[in-house]
Amino acid sequence: MARPIQQLLDARGRTLIERRNTRRSTLADDAYHLLRTISWGRALMIFAAVFLGSNLLFAAILYFGHAQIDHATGFADCFWFSIQSMGTIGYGYLAPQDTLANTIVTIETFYSILLTALVTGLFFARFSTPSARVLFAKVAIIGEHDGQRVLQFRMANERTTAIVEATVHAYLTRDEKLKHGESMRRVYDLKLRRSTSPVFALSFLVVHVIDEESPLYGITPETLRDQLANIVVTFTGIDDQLATNVHARYVWSVDDILFDRRYADMFKLDENGKRYIDLAPLHDTYPIQSAPAAAQ
Repeated sequence: MARPIQQLLDARGRTLIERRNTRRSTLADDAYHLLRTISWGRALMIFAAVFLGSNLLFAAILYFGHAQIDHATGFADCFWFSIQSMGTIGYGYLAPQDTLANTIVTIETFYSILLTALVTGLFFARFSTPSARVLFAKVAIIGEHDGQRVLQFRMANERTTAIVEATVHAYLTRDEKLKHGESMRRVYDLKLRRSTSPVFALSFLVVHVIDEESPLYGITPETLRDQLANIVVTFTGIDDQLATNVHARYVWSVDDILFDRRYADMFKLDENGKRYIDLAPLHDTYPIQSAPAAAQ
């Protein structure tokens, strides 16, 4: 039975190796990066907690400082007064009546300007960050193609807009034993038959020829497994409509690299003879002997 494999990277290129004895990033020392990279849900929860916590703090100062607020009868009114002051709402029902209350209003107004600018900037930065929306086939293939032994994988553009100057780079990463018995993770460039496309609008079949100069020369499923090999791909290009750079990455692990198979055809004809691309078979493969002609 083959030994279980501990994957180093997931399909999106994020490391699966546990980090120990390292300092975790916190809002105190890496706030911008953390707030840019966490999920939308967590970001909203953090800002909601900051907003509510700030108002509770100001309300406590008002309440326990016995600030004079018109029509305020308890802590809840101090809290609502704080929210109205921070939001510069000013209904007129709750109004400051003494120096302490006016001082807190002044501080809250200045604080709310800073908080609003921070939240607006971060949310705009998150919202405006472009994404490529490139779909990668879930499996890469090692087999015969055009009379040669090759590694091939394909991608599809999920958007209707094109990506110009699309550029793909592929790498093989694997564990190797050095002369003195040391183990090292090494990265090899995989030379591609065509690494760029002037316009990536539909699909892109990427091919690496496995010749004697290829780091994959003589590779077998067993050697891939023994070396914990991965195929890592990076993609960059320029969105045709946004005129901005977009990028994507993908990783195929040992179990995602199939031998002697062929991709299913994605280009089809409808009942009117019109050609179209169907992304549903993007991940489908067939044995070489029984597969129809493959297409990008």
